[in-house]
Amino acid sequence: MNIALLLLFLVFCNSSHSSGLITNVTTRPDVLNIGSIFTFDSVIGKIAKLAISTAVEDVNSNPNILNGTKLSLKLHNTKSSDFLGIVEALQFMENDTAAIIGPQFSATAHVISHIANELQVPMLSFAATDPTLSPVQYPFFVRTTRSDLFQMTAVVDLVVYYEWRDVIAIYVDDDFGRNAIASLGDKLAEKRCKISYKVPLTPTATKDEIRKALISVAAMESWGLQVLEEAHEQKMMDSGYVWIATDWFSTILDTYPSLPLVATNSIQGVLTLRMYTPDSQLKMDFKSRWSNLTRTRRLLNDTSLGLNTYGLYAYDSVLLLAQAIESFFANGGNISFSNDTNLRELSGGKLNLDALNIFNGGRQLLKSILEVNITGLTGLMKFDADGNLLNPTFEVINVIGTGTRTIGYWSNSSGLHVLPPEKLQMKLQTNDPSAGAQKMYSVIWPGQTTQKPRGWAFPDNGRKLRIGVPNRVSYHEFVGVKGTDFTGYCIEVFQAALNELPYGVPFKYVPFGDGTKNPENNDLLHRIQIGEFDGIVGDITITTNRTKMVDFTQPYIESGLVVVAPIRKMNSSAWAFLRPFTPTMWGVTGVFFLVVGAVVWILERRTNEDFRGPPRRQFVTIVWFSFSTLFFSQKEKTGSTLGRFVLIIWLFVVLILNSSYIASLTSILTVKQLSSPVKGIESLATSTDPIGFLRGSFAEAYLTNELNIHHSRLFPLNSPEEYEKALKNGPSAGGVAAVIDERAYMELFLASRCGYSIVGQEFTKMGWGFAFPRDSPLAIDMSTAILKLSENGILQKIHDKWLMKSACSAEGAKQAVDRLQLKSFWGLFLLSGIACFLALIFHVLRMVRQYYRRVDSDIESSQSTRRLKSFVSFVNKREQEVKSRSKRRRTENKASSKVVHDQECSSSDVLFNGCASHGATTNTSRRPEIVNVGAMLAYNSIVGKVAKLALEAAVGDVNSDPSILNGTKMVVTMQNSNFSGFLGIIEALRFMEKDTVAIIGPQNAVTAHVISHIANELQTPLLSFAVTDPTLSSLQFPYFVRTTQNDLFQMAAIADMIDYYGWKEVIAIYVDDDYGRNGIAALGDFLAEKRSKISYKAPLVLDPTRTNITDLLVKVSLTESRIIVLHVYPGWGTDVFSVAKYLGMMETGFVWIATHWLSTYTDTTIPLPMSTMDNMQGVLTLRMYTPDTEPKRKFVSRWSNLTSGNQMGLNAYCLYAYDTVWLLARALDAFFDQGGNISFSNDSRLTQMRKGELNLDSLSIFDGGSLLLRNIFGVDMNGTTGAVKYTPGRDLIHPAFEIINVIGTGVRRIGYWSNHSGLSAEPPETFYTSPPNRSSSNQSLYSVIWPGDTIQKPRGWVFPNNGKHLRIAVPNRVSFHEFISYTQSNDMYTGYCIDVFTAALNLLPYAVPYKFFHIGNGKRNPRITELVHAIEMGEYDAVVGDIAIITNRTKMADFTQPYIESGLVVVAPVKTTLNSSPWAFLRPFNRMMWLVTAAFFLIVGTVVWILEHRLNDEFRGPPRKQVVTILWFSFSTWFFAHRENTVSTLGRLVLIIWLFVVLIINSSYTASLTSILTVQKLSSSIKGIETLLESKDPIGYQQGSFAKYYLIDELHIDESRLVPLIMPEDYVRALKAGPHKGGVAAVIDERAYMELFLSSRCDFSIVGQEFTRTGWGFAFARDSPLSVDLSTALLKLSENGDLQRIHDKWLLKSPCTSQGANLQVDRLELKSFSALFSLCGAACVVALIIYFSMMCYQFTKKYTDRLSSSGSSTSRRLQTFLTFVDEKEEVQSRSKRRSMERMSNRSVGEDDLTNTSKRRHIDPSGSNRSLGNGDNA
Repeated sequence: MNIALLLLFLVFCNSSHSSGLITNVTTRPDVLNIGSIFTFDSVIGKIAKLAISTAVEDVNSNPNILNGTKLSLKLHNTKSSDFLGIVEALQFMENDTAAIIGPQFSATAHVISHIANELQVPMLSFAATDPTLSPVQYPFFVRTTRSDLFQMTAVVDLVVYYEWRDVIAIYVDDDFGRNAIASLGDKLAEKRCKISYKVPLTPTATKDEIRKALISVAAMESWGLQVLEEAHEQKMMDSGYVWIATDWFSTILDTYPSLPLVATNSIQGVLTLRMYTPDSQLKMDFKSRWSNLTRTRRLLNDTSLGLNTYGLYAYDSVLLLAQAIESFFANGGNISFSNDTNLRELSGGKLNLDALNIFNGGRQLLKSILEVNITGLTGLMKFDADGNLLNPTFEVINVIGTGTRTIGYWSNSSGLHVLPPEKLQMKLQTNDPSAGAQKMYSVIWPGQTTQKPRGWAFPDNGRKLRIGVPNRVSYHEFVGVKGTDFTGYCIEVFQAALNELPYGVPFKYVPFGDGTKNPENNDLLHRIQIGEFDGIVGDITITTNRTKMVDFTQPYIESGLVVVAPIRKMNSSAWAFLRPFTPTMWGVTGVFFLVVGAVVWILERRTNEDFRGPPRRQFVTIVWFSFSTLFFSQKEKTGSTLGRFVLIIWLFVVLILNSSYIASLTSILTVKQLSSPVKGIESLATSTDPIGFLRGSFAEAYLTNELNIHHSRLFPLNSPEEYEKALKNGPSAGGVAAVIDERAYMELFLASRCGYSIVGQEFTKMGWGFAFPRDSPLAIDMSTAILKLSENGILQKIHDKWLMKSACSAEGAKQAVDRLQLKSFWGLFLLSGIACFLALIFHVLRMVRQYYRRVDSDIESSQSTRRLKSFVSFVNKREQEVKSRSKRRRTENKASSKVVHDQECSSSDVLFNGCASHGATTNTSRRPEIVNVGAMLAYNSIVGKVAKLALEAAVGDVNSDPSILNGTKMVVTMQNSNFSGFLGIIEALRFMEKDTVAIIGPQNAVTAHVISHIANELQTPLLSFAVTDPTLSSLQFPYFVRTTQNDLFQMAAIADMIDYYGWKEVIAIYVDDDYGRNGIAALGDFLAEKRSKISYKAPLVLDPTRTNITDLLVKVSLTESRIIVLHVYPGWGTDVFSVAKYLGMMETGFVWIATHWLSTYTDTTIPLPMSTMDNMQGVLTLRMYTPDTEPKRKFVSRWSNLTSGNQMGLNAYCLYAYDTVWLLARALDAFFDQGGNISFSNDSRLTQMRKGELNLDSLSIFDGGSLLLRNIFGVDMNGTTGAVKYTPGRDLIHPAFEIINVIGTGVRRIGYWSNHSGLSAEPPETFYTSPPNRSSSNQSLYSVIWPGDTIQKPRGWVFPNNGKHLRIAVPNRVSFHEFISYTQSNDMYTGYCIDVFTAALNLLPYAVPYKFFHIGNGKRNPRITELVHAIEMGEYDAVVGDIAIITNRTKMADFTQPYIESGLVVVAPVKTTLNSSPWAFLRPFNRMMWLVTAAFFLIVGTVVWILEHRLNDEFRGPPRKQVVTILWFSFSTWFFAHRENTVSTLGRLVLIIWLFVVLIINSSYTASLTSILTVQKLSSSIKGIETLLESKDPIGYQQGSFAKYYLIDELHIDESRLVPLIMPEDYVRALKAGPHKGGVAAVIDERAYMELFLSSRCDFSIVGQEFTRTGWGFAFARDSPLSVDLSTALLKLSENGDLQRIHDKWLLKSPCTSQGANLQVDRLELKSFSALFSLCGAACVVALIIYFSMMCYQFTKKYTDRLSSSGSSTSRRLQTFLTFVDEKEEVQSRSKRRSMERMSNRSVGEDDLTNTSKRRHIDPSGSNRSLGNGDNA
């Protein structure tokens, strides 16, 4: 376990006493009495006794000091008793003592300072360091040592120097300890640190009590203290702990140089402070005398005592006093004494109070003391204006081995330094540079380590850190719980962050939720508040409300709210080819085709044979001609001028239609188009459709509270499956119109569900973080660890592992979108296939019909085989030949024939269509007739007036009630203390000499502190009905009984009010005494629990003048906070309101909360002066709540009679005073019932004081005091204040207060507070029967009329009323003026950051006066960190600009939440490459598409051949020729280049459909190939920050940016590699030059700059990931409320869309991919088509080779004999060959036939028929086509 502990073990020393001599003289006396009080046996007392005695001897032996006057020293031993300190001080006063040296204890000093003040005797304390012992309250107290105010400042500087934040303070629970720790807390708060835990120990703490305290400390997270041996036993001196002991520890080490080995081992590594005393000859001489002094005096037989600093200051105190006395005599001072008039009315009795005299020269002697300027053993002895010694300095000491080592010094002028102040001052005067650095030498910490402890660790309580994990129903990718296995993105990020911590964290996961529904995250976080969990890991969104419950780490994933709705994808369907035109467009286009065809037919039919013929042929011609123009493949010629005019216009229209169709289809097939009726959050908010949300998320509260969407429209959903179902059903079928959830969930949901999409913008900017208890250091350390994970790329890797799914729009899926698949065209192929199939069916049916009409009768009766052969032969015959043969046969047979008409067939289109009772005994004794009770009041005070009447009435009622004391009468003697501590002491002593069994009072906390020591000593219960000081505890003052409410509860009530109204800072104005200081200290502790604080403490002196009040309120008015808590006395508290009214501090915006002194004033003063009421309109105050009981009603009805006509109201103190008498009476009755006797005995400690004139031996101890005390705390009764009963902590039960608003001429109750139910509008007793419930949701109060007569709640702070505007620094940038721009000519500030700032200010509910100041010369960008540091130094109040929020800067200022995200990125040059390759032309279709397309080409070609070959000569010929024809015709349709005419109706029908299919395929291919060849890709040799880290290339950064120090300090890049750049043009120049030409390999800068830079520079790009997660915010002074309010305003800007609009205004530039940015990218290069050209060239070469090979073969075969016989030359042969090649193929065929006729004698009839057919087939005119080459092929 590693716990760092602040050791503040505040130990004090004891005093002594002595008798004095009375020597009243008017001239320089021979002997002057001085006294000294301390504890002889204490560590300090042993040394001080010898030092003081030696100093007196030295003074008396030096004739130059007092010129013959001798000091007579009287030493008194207080034995650590404050009571003895009082008695001994009184004895000094009866002996005419001129001054007292001491006391040693601060608590004793507080007590006897009242005596010193009254009798005007200076009291010089060399050991009382309590900072509240001020000359303002105690003018005759002189501190001749260092105040703890400086020591605590030194401790705080140590804490800050070592960068710790929280400390634990273990201290002695008395004035010394409490006040020192209060000073420590104030100083820590100034440094933004705090005391996280306070452990008070009683002054007489036992070892067991110390052990218990240490165990509680060990269960905390920060620091601690205790007796070091016990700490060592508890293993709290091991590594990780830090012990800082105040100077008590160095005093022990100096006093006992040779500590036992066991003790030495227990203190290794401790830091302690020692009051620094510079080396001097006086000091060295005294040290050399010390051993002889100790040996000569034989101090307790211990000759090994060392000299500590308190001994030096004790010695110097005597020298200082002697010097002051000499000055006193030199200025005419006389030693004389006189009687105290305040004691005259107290004379009489056994105590001889007349013996106490006032020192008449006391004030003059005091003045001389404060003016002394001497050099003593401790250095310069001189006082400043505040009564403190000059130049307070401390040594910082480290305990090492068997000794110590000084590691540095602290002084209030130079802070921490390794040099002593005097040497440091010399170096400063010589301008030595080493003098400026604040530093310390190294420390050996506990555990023998030099590594600085981190300052906190996990509690060593035997259990692991309990980490709550939501047991989710869905999205297990984030958090998955399966038994004891916890997995998911959040879990892995948490564990990776833990691995980055420099210490181990023991933890265990605890699932939360039953797994049947998602748990409520707010409920989960509440478990941290109540201590059930120590942290939460999961998908926890950081929201404003949740930050009030717990502390979050920085976000590890961004996840704002988005809207997800169903979408329709507009691409890739079977009928997508129909989508470019609307149905109307298709219809009109089709009609126009027919209309144009009909018009051209009309114009051409009379003159053009192509448009003539039978009606059916002409109709077919019209249809064929019109639709063939779609492909520009019409074969019919137009001869008329009008026909050609119409046709050319129509062809132009068709061209436009075709181009438009292709363009539209390109977009449809290659660009993913989505549509949804929901456009974003705006459309949802204005509709009434139901909305889904994830159960358990914050979305429900956000939609209802922020967007005001009615709750009935919201439907909770548990899982992605429910999302999908609800979205599919839609609002009309019980589903939802959209789902609103966080982006992280939705991106995962959409990764596999492509029917939905995010619509609109992300309308909140939030993130997920890990939650920890408030102020847990883990929140900070884990934030740093998350940043490291982001920087080293681990966070992104974890994200990719769990959340990188195959998204519908992912880049990997895009290639499939770009490649056209069969599913996009199966409708086309289906249509074409149906056309082919139907045509074949009709063709076969017609063939069968014709066959049976034309065949011979003998064939009809022949066998099936013959019949089939005959049918096949019939089908293969030409149509015309069949008709001619049939006609001849009918003629020969002379049979009647009928003409066989062509049958028309038609095909139908197929359409697919959320009281112990007190155990009294019966033991009795003889009851006395009377019981003496004392009462101490301030008769003239507001409380004292009514209390006196109440006490008298109560005593009368008790004595008249025989059932109470059974005949014993209570006699109450009242004394007027008049708020005097001294008179309180004297009156208490007088009561004690009269056998008083109890004292009621005192009324004042200061007096109670004083006389409680007397009550403790003489065991007399002290019952106070008016003292509310919370430090008057039963532990320190067991005989003090508080019969009223403790201020601890009143301050808790005020803290709850502050929290209820949402305020964070308050100003405390209080009286500077025990009552005021201790009450405000309690308030500060309670506010700290609410994460609020006292921002300014304003103490007021006792009985202040109007000038005092005015000066203080002027200071208050200059602060920011407007919440003022006023904790003073009712006697003059209203004067504060009078001055505040005069200063304008009772106007709108101020809040005044007065403690119950004000309600006491308003209840008592009748009538209230109108001027007074006018001064405090709108003030809130508290009144101790007393329920409306029967005793109260009776007493109230008697009040007017008791006042005897005096107009005094009844206040709560009056009721408590009345009940106090009854409480005491019932306790006395029980005391007597238990056998108690009223008896007294002498105090043995006073017997040695019998010789004095005061007769102090008359003071007796009440023997039955402890029994009476127990009976007092055992009383259970109902009084006028309600139930009177004590808790175990000895406070009255059911503390409650009324909360009152001063309105008009009276007051109005707005609610109640109780420690049971908190704030409520109902009386507290209504809640006592229910369990305690103080949750924020149950707190309520009625409305308030605030100062300024307004009901609008004040916001709690304003800008300081100092006449100044808010000074806002703005960087005067050289570049990127879109963010910040300053124009000097008109002093204008513009830019994105300025617009965001002013827009946020406009959302604040108050005006902010401000003024911009430009920083920088405009030639270089200013360093932002220096600007932020200027806030810390107070030069500016804020910085507005491009301020990145980084760790170092957050130590200097407070930031708003980020208004733009801008982490560091790498920008490098990139090369633009097209998505191209030699075979890119194959990519538009996948393999299956290519195969099916090719197959359909062949199928369609075959079908057309079948339909045409009997009618069309172009489809007839030898089999080889017909195969070639099929292939040529089919594939030529791809280019609409087919030249074969189709004459049959069926053939034309099939062809026209197929050509339409080819058009679609062609257009789609073109569109896809266009996308493939024109979409650019970027490449760079720099892949990201990792590449740069591995290389040695120079790197550019923006001058003035934090990037330089980040790269050096975090990424350890050598500074020599970094090149500062200023302008974007410098970026371009350096990047283009590159590392080898004086440039840089890459530039590292923030994303916001780089996105703007890249918007117009397309040669560069961001490479790799963003490797830091930062943002820009506005910086303000620490604790400025503006940082919080502007954060809220920025969130509002984000929600209402203004932030995005400002962003678009300044930063939305035309990106590089916009039109015209780079025309070269769209121009296709040769390499994209090289394979096509190669393929075509290869085909040409192969064809030529084959062709020439055949030519050579034919030429050789034909001309070999002829050329060889004639003997021709080579040239002749070549000429003959060229002539042969140039001949038409038909000639060659004819020659071949003649040669064959000569060589063959067989019949060639069938051959002639074939050749004739062949000649007919080869068109001699060459019209349209020739297949010669193809035939040969």
